[in-house]
Amino acid sequence: MTRRRLLPIHPPAFAILLSLFAIFFAPLPARAQSGDTFKDRVYLVNGDRISGTIKELDRGKLRIKTTTMDTIYVNWLEVDFIESKTYLRIANTDGTFIYGRVQKSGLTQNVRMLDEGESVDIPTARIAAMKPLRVDETFWQRIEGDASAGIDYKKASDILLVNVASNLRLREENHELGFGFNWNETQRSETDNASRANLNSNYTRYLRDRWFWKGSAAFERNQELGIDLRSLLSGSAGKYFLQTATMRFEVNAGVAASREDRIDGNSKESLEGLIHSSFDIYQLNIPIIRLSANISLFPGITEEGRIRVNTDITLRNELFRNFFWDLSFYSSYDNQPAEGAAKDDYGVITSLGATF
Repeated sequence: MTRRRLLPIHPPAFAILLSLFAIFFAPLPARAQSGDTFKDRVYLVNGDRISGTIKELDRGKLRIKTTTMDTIYVNWLEVDFIESKTYLRIANTDGTFIYGRVQKSGLTQNVRMLDEGESVDIPTARIAAMKPLRVDETFWQRIEGDASAGIDYKKASDILLVNVASNLRLREENHELGFGFNWNETQRSETDNASRANLNSNYTRYLRDRWFWKGSAAFERNQELGIDLRSLLSGSAGKYFLQTATMRFEVNAGVAASREDRIDGNSKESLEGLIHSSFDIYQLNIPIIRLSANISLFPGITEEGRIRVNTDITLRNELFRNFFWDLSFYSSYDNQPAEGAAKDDYGVITSLGATF
């Protein structure tokens, strides 16, 4: 990895960073408690009953938030029936979606959904996922997401590493809107700092047979690669090729238009291809563990011979209710960087976070 040039650290910086860290995380648990009404009931085949709020059914586990047992996970095959007035989106194994509210009925063979007065029976074995759509709540209550932050300081070398990240999602019947932010800052006493940041938004439209199309806009900064600001607008189409209880794999391809403002003072506009793949593996037992790998390839169209590659691999371990620990590896490569800049940048980040 190339050597970074960094700024000196001053004692007040620590107080500012710790204050931001406290403000960043303090509202999350409070919101999680105050925003739920616990209006669902889940009946198990052994006769037990659970009262709470159904959060989702994913990878064979029904996640329920309760007041007495925190958030719990129940094997889907152990559920007898549920009572809920929540509007749900059910994803079948064939890639189709069904929307509505669950009627009180046994889940041994079918789930009965009611939407606009019409009943539909869905075979239980065909249900791949079930997510609430907060159509009865306000705009702000319908937003879901997570946030994380990490700070590492070494006195011997006077190096400070800071990472802040957040993701927000708004789900609707057949589409989803997402926002993401990631900022890494490294400071060392002898030289100036190195900053890496990414702000992005994306819109996904779900189609039949696991197909989807996606549009996104992003703003990036990577001083190690000589990029002061990169504005990126892209469109692509893709498909979920693998969607099981413990694994998911998707691929999408399209084009991207970008403008780069480089640290050497030059600007460049270009058109690139876009090939993206994502692979997730889950461990369903408690604690929940997730391994996610994403790779994006940008072959040049107007810049012949240029190619950029971004890679992110994250291992997430749920520590306890709503809180997790992340270990992430990132890598960025550009075979035609700005003059005097490195071709690659990579690193490892550890952070603590919370979901809301």
